[in-house]
Amino acid sequence: MSNRDSIHRLRSKTTLRAPITEPRSLMFDRQRRTFFVALLVTVGVAFAVAGLTLWFVLIRPQTTALNQAVLGIIVHVLFGYVVMMAGVSIARNKFSIHQCVTAVKWCFGGAAFMGLLAVWRALPELRAGANLLGILNELVLIGSVGAAAGVLVGLNRGQAIRNRELVSQKETREETLVFLLRLLDHDIGNHLFAISNHARSIRPSTFDPSPTPSEAIEERAANIERLLETANVVLESETGDTSFDRVDLSSVIREQANIVRADVPDVDLCVELTDELYVECDRFVGDVFRNLLENAVVHNPSDDLTVTVTGSVVDDAVEVAIEDDGVGIPDDVREDLFDPGVRGDVSPGDGIGLYLVRKFVKSYDGSISMSDRSPNGTRFQLRFPRAAIDNSSS
Repeated sequence: MSNRDSIHRLRSKTTLRAPITEPRSLMFDRQRRTFFVALLVTVGVAFAVAGLTLWFVLIRPQTTALNQAVLGIIVHVLFGYVVMMAGVSIARNKFSIHQCVTAVKWCFGGAAFMGLLAVWRALPELRAGANLLGILNELVLIGSVGAAAGVLVGLNRGQAIRNRELVSQKETREETLVFLLRLLDHDIGNHLFAISNHARSIRPSTFDPSPTPSEAIEERAANIERLLETANVVLESETGDTSFDRVDLSSVIREQANIVRADVPDVDLCVELTDELYVECDRFVGDVFRNLLENAVVHNPSDDLTVTVTGSVVDDAVEVAIEDDGVGIPDDVREDLFDPGVRGDVSPGDGIGLYLVRKFVKSYDGSISMSDRSPNGTRFQLRFPRAAIDNSSS
């Protein structure tokens, strides 16, 4: 049985998905968002209460007209209320952490800037021994104006950044889906044409007991099945839930390696991993290592082939290396190896496997690189940010 047949049997038996765990990253983001919301609400309430209190102490005794009293209360409370409602808006609309940070930075920046201007303006009065409560009232009022203006600018800038990110994501999705449609149209059309030709060669009058036409049809059907599986993975990754979970890569890699080892026993597959290689990723992380292992097995002769997988924690990252001592990557595809549709002249693949690998790795804020292995073979190096330590059970 060829390596390619073994891998097809592997795919038809199972599609590995990463173990599902509780989404710690979402919980952590929700906690951070709650903190920023509470911070803005507290700042807004503090400005409103301080302004109202100072107005009653300093200005209310001198105010006789009702309209002046109402206007004074509104002016001293309004801007603190704006800051407070900005925090409520963040809570209701589930802004991203980046938007929250931007809003808080601009809020405190605006309050500090306007507050410094108020102090600078009041320096002559302070030297002359003016009433400190009057200067404090001016500082609170002007500071609240700066905080309100800052938080509104921050929310607007955060939303603008978010809009640019959404446009970029949309363009990337459109590019991926267009490539997928072209791939399906081209490759499935070729496979169906070949199936039709092989089917016509099987006739009762000229029936040849040789299984060659049947094998050719089976192979083409397997290619169509593989293309549809790939299309399903792409569509799920583009349109499905993008939330990440805390996943131990060591268990994912070992399970993938065991499946490949069972289906391609001629290959010497060595796995040397430390435990607890936790990263934040989704269920497609299994496809990353499945594609890399299949890439090593399918594109190299299985006789005397050794594939080695190593992984460990390095500083705040998880690093995984997949090496083989095969024939290496052809020079004509080396530069564009991770681009869609790139494959060697004799490659049996569809040119999308390594493209998906890089796509998924980048979505996990990771990186992947390819290099030659001495004296021969290929090395893929992956690096992921290490997931935060789970303290929920302690």
